[in-house]
Amino acid sequence: MTSNVDAAFRQQGGHIHVWDSQYGAKAEAFSLFRETICTAFMPWTPEFYGRDFVGRVESIDLANGAIGRVRMSPIVAVKTKSNISHSPIDCIHGNLIISGELKVDQGGTTNIAKRGDLILYESFSPVTLTERPDAPCDNLAFIIPTSSFAHSQDIDHKFSNILVPSEKLSGPLAGCLTMLAQSLCTAPIEEIAALFQACVALLPVAIGAPDCVQHPSVPKNYLLSRILDYIGQNLSDPELSPPRVADQFGISVRYLHKLFVQFGTTFSAHVTAERLKRIKWDLEVSSGRRPSISALAYRWGFNDLSTFHRAFKKQFGCTPSNSHARDLAGECGIGLPNTALAQKRG
Repeated sequence: MTSNVDAAFRQQGGHIHVWDSQYGAKAEAFSLFRETICTAFMPWTPEFYGRDFVGRVESIDLANGAIGRVRMSPIVAVKTKSNISHSPIDCIHGNLIISGELKVDQGGTTNIAKRGDLILYESFSPVTLTERPDAPCDNLAFIIPTSSFAHSQDIDHKFSNILVPSEKLSGPLAGCLTMLAQSLCTAPIEEIAALFQACVALLPVAIGAPDCVQHPSVPKNYLLSRILDYIGQNLSDPELSPPRVADQFGISVRYLHKLFVQFGTTFSAHVTAERLKRIKWDLEVSSGRRPSISALAYRWGFNDLSTFHRAFKKQFGCTPSNSHARDLAGECGIGLPNTALAQKRG
């Protein structure tokens, strides 16, 4: 069942498992999908009533759960009493809907999650998931052991069929889930693990159950402040990386990522934003003959111009080569971008 894609990730030292229906016979696609889902997210009984099943699963096993991006033809999935009895641990399931719709029936309640919504339900109670039959479903799926939450012995159905509409998803939780969905196969495993841990911490607050929140020790602001200062002094170095910074401060790379995630961003996002801020400032204040765009990009640590141009346009809504500095400032907005971290330093 291991695809060429899966093998490629393993060769790179990753922990990502990939299954895609295009790598096997059509007749076996759904049975292999069912096996993949049961392996990644514990026993289920999925059923497919169409003709040709198409699907792709990208999943990662983590120390405190599992997470995956699942794209597939519409199915009906049931967690039966038999499935529950064969499940090794009690977990909370969750799905962030990227496209399509998901109807969840559990505990006598029916909820329909649409694009942008988050739906949560328990592994230790029978549940039926029905996807909208006329639209392929794309979602970020995850499981979290109940032991990850405070007073786990008293969970008492707090997560039983809970719908969190997109408009009520908190900013930090929505941001972490979105980053996971977008970068599951590309971000370092330490960054994925830190983002997932942040989601675990934020979920009880999202459903109004703060008594379920674990309270780990909060990192001291002075450590983060020192790290930010170090990054600011070394932005021009293209070799600036999480391992280098972690080694500089005697902490693990995983803990470094956790520090950034707790403040609503990631290491790479912060470094990119700070570099772009410096470049934009140089463009705005330059008089006479200003430096070339490429020279500025290389000066501030970008070693790939196409990556720089994409990041600049995404950050400011325009390209860096728009005539003079003042025109650039007027078109992109005068003033420097504030990152989430910069607002919390003090």
